Order: sequence, then structure tokens, then C-alpha cells
Amino acid sequence: MLNVRGLDVNPARPRPPKPRRWLWAVVAAAVVAAIGGLVFGFGAALFHGGGRGLPSFPSLAEHPDPSLHGTVAYFSNDTGCVRIVAASGQPSRNVLCIPARDLAPKPAQLLKPAGPQLVWLSGDRLEVTMFFWSPAARRSGPPDFHPGWQKIVDVRTGTVSDVPRAQVPTRPLPASGPEVAPSGDRLAYTFDPSTGRATVTLTDRSGTRTLLSVQGPGEYTYSFGPVFWAPNWQWIAGSDDGRILVITAGSPARTRVLVTGSGGGAGGGTAGPVFAITGADLLAPVS
Repeated sequence: MLNVRGLDVNPARPRPPKPRRWLWAVVAAAVVAAIGGLVFGFGAALFHGGGRGLPSFPSLAEHPDPSLHGTVAYFSNDTGCVRIVAASGQPSRNVLCIPARDLAPKPAQLLKPAGPQLVWLSGDRLEVTMFFWSPAARRSGPPDFHPGWQKIVDVRTGTVSDVPRAQVPTRPLPASGPEVAPSGDRLAYTFDPSTGRATVTLTDRSGTRTLLSVQGPGEYTYSFGPVFWAPNWQWIAGSDDGRILVITAGSPARTRVLVTGSGGGAGGGTAGPVFAITGADLLAPVS
């Protein structure tokens, strides 16, 4: 090889080609995407409590338990219908499908929907009541509720009756049920939304024992409660993130999912799933 004044003039050695700009752009974009994915994944893991999902429980719909009695009415987010389901897990059916316009906000009045609230009445009738509330009033105190509409459903016959507007209540009823059984057994639950930690305890003559202890997604991405006795005092109802839970206080205690996709409660969707329980078996059991 001949070198003249520091210059390489060997013809057998080709000069390296110039890098293509589009190739560098592709490489740079891939690097940025990879870094962004890592950052997003890390942030999501922090926000969702280290990647924790909903606590896993067996499904009564998939594995019915004929020993459980009662009927649960609930509002389904997926269908916009009020359904009833046997506490055993099956069967279930719609009893009232609500038009979207009856559930929609009222922008002109600055009102948002709350409910529908479900209450069992005598004679196997179900009271379905829709309320509306003012977000502006809620900033400084309790929600300012406004009456919407009310219907009475006879679940045996399917008959639906409209209640005159003047008779529609102005405020929803409390969303929880009895926490103390006639035997004196007392339920209690604790929930920390910042960590997703929830516990359910039962206190009887022998002391206090834990029926359920779970850790859901934290940082306010998980909701739990309330818990209360079913009317037949046979099992305990609970709720978390759109699921209705059935807790039995045996030894050991068991928690199972009755339904998923239950709508938010009266009060702007902050009271958990909308559901009501009667001790009567209104649906034919699964054979």
C-alpha cells in the first residue's frame, strides 16, 4: 500500500458507503419506543399497585351451589337491564330493560344520573328508582339529589307499573343492609383504597375471626364494600369493582363471585354495585 502525505490511495480498499438517513431514523424510533414502553410499564405497575389484578374467587355462575337460597336483583352495565339471579349462581334473567335516555345525564339542568336503586317490596315486587344529582352541590357537601322516575316490577308476572312523579322519593335509601344477625353475630369490614387492602371479620361468642383478607390494586384503583347479611342470615353479601360477592362463614370461610359487571350505586356511582336481596327463591333451581 502506498501512502502519500498520510493519504490512503490503495485502490483495492473501497471507501465505506454513507449511512442511509432513513435507517438511522428507524433505529432511533425503535429505541425511543422501547424506552417509552419501559417507562410506561414501570409507571403503570406503580399506579396499579405493582401490577396486582382483582382478587380471584370461584364463580357461582360456573359452579352453582344449591345450598344457597335467596334471589339477588342487580343492574347490569353491559345490557342496561335489571336482572335477577338465584343466590346459588343460576339461573338468571332480565326483569326490566331501561332505555338509554332514562339513564342519561341532563346537561341542561347540570344533573348526573344516580342509580337505579333497587328495593324489594312485599309480594315479590321490585322497586326500581332513578335519581339525579348535582355535581356542583357535591363539591361543598352531600350530593343534592333530584327525583327521576320510579317503576314497580312484579317479577312473577313481568308486569311493570309506573309510579306518578309526585310520589317518587327525593333521596335514595342507604345502600347497605344489616350487619348484626339475630344470633348476635356481628360483621365488620375495613378497606384502605390507597393500598387496596380489604378485610371482613365476624364476631360471635367465640371471638373475632377473619372471613376474608385480600389485596386488590392499590392507589385508588380498587373499591370494596359494604358487606351485610342476606335476609335469610345464611350468607353475607359483599361487592368489589362491579362484582357481587357471596361470603359464607363456614370453616373455612368461602368467598365466591355471584355476578360481574354490576352497575354503580345510587349516589353518583360511588356506593358499589346496585343490588338488592330477598330471601325468597324466585327462580327455579338448576337441576
